[in-house]
Amino acid sequence: MRHSALFLVPLLLLPLAHCSSETADSPKAAPAADGGDEDVAENDDGGPRLDPLPSGAKVDVLFVVDNSASMGDKQDLMAASLTRVFATFASADVHVGVISSSLHDGGDVCSRDNPRANDRARLLNKDKAGAVVAGAESGFLSFGPGGAVPDVATLQQRAAEIIRGVGETGCGLEAQLEAMYRFVAHPEPPAEIRLDDFRQAEPSGVDWELLAQRKAFFRPDSAVAIVMLTDEEDASIDPLAIGGFGYAFSARSFPGSSVNRGTSAQGTTAPRGTSICATDPTNEACISCGFSTTCDPNLPACQAIRNDANCKESPVQAQSGPGFDGFYGPTDDDLNVRMHDMKRRYGVEPRYPIGRYVAALSGRKLPDLAAEHPIITAAGSGQRVIGEYVQAETCSNPLFSTDLPQKEGDERCSLPPSGRDPRKVVFALIGGVPSTLLGAAPDWTKILGRDPGRYDTTGIDPHMLLSVTPRAPLSGADAPKGDNGADPIHGREWTTGKKDLQYACTFALPAPFECVGFERACDCDAESTANPPLCSGTTQVRAKAYPTARELWLAKELGGQAVVGSLCDLGTTGSYTAFFDDVARKLGGAFSQ
Repeated sequence: MRHSALFLVPLLLLPLAHCSSETADSPKAAPAADGGDEDVAENDDGGPRLDPLPSGAKVDVLFVVDNSASMGDKQDLMAASLTRVFATFASADVHVGVISSSLHDGGDVCSRDNPRANDRARLLNKDKAGAVVAGAESGFLSFGPGGAVPDVATLQQRAAEIIRGVGETGCGLEAQLEAMYRFVAHPEPPAEIRLDDFRQAEPSGVDWELLAQRKAFFRPDSAVAIVMLTDEEDASIDPLAIGGFGYAFSARSFPGSSVNRGTSAQGTTAPRGTSICATDPTNEACISCGFSTTCDPNLPACQAIRNDANCKESPVQAQSGPGFDGFYGPTDDDLNVRMHDMKRRYGVEPRYPIGRYVAALSGRKLPDLAAEHPIITAAGSGQRVIGEYVQAETCSNPLFSTDLPQKEGDERCSLPPSGRDPRKVVFALIGGVPSTLLGAAPDWTKILGRDPGRYDTTGIDPHMLLSVTPRAPLSGADAPKGDNGADPIHGREWTTGKKDLQYACTFALPAPFECVGFERACDCDAESTANPPLCSGTTQVRAKAYPTARELWLAKELGGQAVVGSLCDLGTTGSYTAFFDDVARKLGGAFSQ
């Protein structure tokens, strides 16, 4: 049964965006992603031997850095981990750029007009003090023939300044994957996402500034390394999903909802999924209760939604009817944890499918903006009927093309092929995953479950479950603050109050800090009654990482193009040096093929 026949007008116009198995539509997976190398010869410094890149080899390195709260310590660690990998660039021709995870998607959480909540996937070039880093006046750093940086040591130092300058005051609904897609591969990156008269999302214009940056940054004959640093699940909302209302999941107040989280200023909650979603999210009857007010009551499927137990129940005592029935309660839909297990919880998946990002880093063709969602304008009303996302192949992939557009009037879609192929594109992820699940090769079943495309978590390690409640058989949720537990991976579970997620892993901070004032994000302030396994009194002594399932899923699908490291694995160096050693070897291999 296709639910699209049910609906007349929004709240939610079309059904089940991205509800089928994504693996069936994704590009064919390559060999397994790397989790590390063994039996590697040593340098004089005791570290693994790293061969320099060939003289004149062109390498474009793009850092995609999560800039949400709690990322400052991880940014510092990454900035301190670049020495050895940058040393391999000594004779190369290198570009280094940095973008953040903050991207406006039509909702008001990542506000279009707040510069820190919407970096637009454009290059960042400032340090912590807000000053443009020397040599990055063009938006990025360059070293080699005609480069703006004199030597590789200076390149490393200035790259570290920009990474630290990204900061941790960005949007809390991180769009790590879509920010990457927007800068690297989107054939027509929109200048803005606006809402039309029917409150449906509508991309507007073309971001020519971004396209000009892309053309200047990527050389058609370079190897490309995309290094992503993040401690949280990707929240790349497709604004046009669900009939143009995908953005509603990144809005403080959900359209049609009357259930306040606390005060009206805190916004309203989203609709629940039907009862079957909890146990079988791929079932055709798993859908949002939000459709109950807009479906055709003459259709049996509409009656099934309206009669579903989840959709008939109001979470607010003495309040019922439209806006109440079928919605989450005031404490059950905190924005901070909305972007997890969405099909099971909400009956719909409003985020872009992982196949979009696999195609961006390995495919020759991508959809232009119009081809992503088939649209029919309804006669009379003028309202758009917006179809589900389609991984069409209507435009050349800019990552594998030359003569890239940079100004209005330039050809954006039909581009000549470049000499680059997927073997020269590396996706390197430092994310939320226990290092014990990586080893020489990632154990993908323990990391993602049997089939993430069908929401099947059979075989998953409990540390990798995205959950606001304690995960069996893990324990310790009721331990007092200051007791950081004995689990060697994450310490213990904790009481989240349904406002946060359990951790994939934690690690000892090289430099613990006191939670005073508001200079940096902190989990151990005196006023908080929460008991995360990170604290010694009001001093934060440990850092956290949540399961970064979607980012890891992309790495799995990319196979041999990917390198995966754990945020919580500082090795013997107290940094991510071992991870960057793996990146250096992967880049070296790209020039030996």
